[in-house]
Amino acid sequence: MANYRFAGKTSKEVFMIKGINVFSEKWIHAGGCVTVTNPQNGKSYVFSKYMSNGIEFVAGKDTYGYWLFFIET
Repeated sequence: MANYRFAGKTSKEVFMIKGINVFSEKWIHAGGCVTVTNPQNGKSYVFSKYMSNGIEFVAGKDTYGYWLFFIET
């Protein structure tokens, strides 16, 4: 089972992972969901896994409308 670490959050349509703005790329659902915890407030969420331009990540919106991103460790 993979572990994911918090990569950051944004309220804008810009977020860079490995030098690529994932919002500029097509997201493909990679199957399954992952329970992740926002380290900034301790809240847990269940988000989908995605692939984009060869990068796998977990993403979803929190209760405040911010996009949270997690990448595999």
